[in-house]
Amino acid sequence: MSFDLKAFKSDIVFYIDEYDKIQNLLSNIDSKMKEIKHFFDGREKVLLKMKNLKEKICDVPKIIEKLEEYNIKTKAIITDEFDEKNVTVENKEEEKEKTIILIKNLRSGQKITHNGNIILVGNVHVGSEINAGGSVVIFGSCHGLIKAGLRITPAYILTLSLNSPLIQINDIKHQLSKTYNNPTFIYSKGGKLIFDEIVQREEKL
Repeated sequence: MSFDLKAFKSDIVFYIDEYDKIQNLLSNIDSKMKEIKHFFDGREKVLLKMKNLKEKICDVPKIIEKLEEYNIKTKAIITDEFDEKNVTVENKEEEKEKTIILIKNLRSGQKITHNGNIILVGNVHVGSEINAGGSVVIFGSCHGLIKAGLRITPAYILTLSLNSPLIQINDIKHQLSKTYNNPTFIYSKGGKLIFDEIVQREEKL
């Protein structure tokens, strides 16, 4: 089974292990949800943890959409550094730094600013801007100005393709001299930004 869930204090974590095809995973989710749907009242917001997140980034919108068929909202995507023992109830002051998930295209002249992490399901067009206190994940193409880690360290940027004039993480700025047509993971190391382009392997039929 490539899909399972656990409850930790105030949070429910949906785990997605390695899988070969997205269609198989979605079928597994359907099977599991039919077994456990009586545990949910339609108001839950869950954490999503995926193995090999960077390699499977293109599948995340389909997974979020599948969970919403069961009235389950995804409030954050957690990384491999997530520690189950340290999941705690967040108070109202910490609400400001939670992850927000937006489903929209960001057009020229539009700006998103948030103290925490930002997940955008859509494209970031030329002339638009994202300012995040934490990390930024874009399930779409990125042609706008992206600033991450303005309040939280470490932070990263993850996007399906990248052709932006300027990227910033913490106080490190970088003007791009090339276009990244594959999913790209950007993080800071040794006082500079590292661009890790992920070339997708073709899925066997």
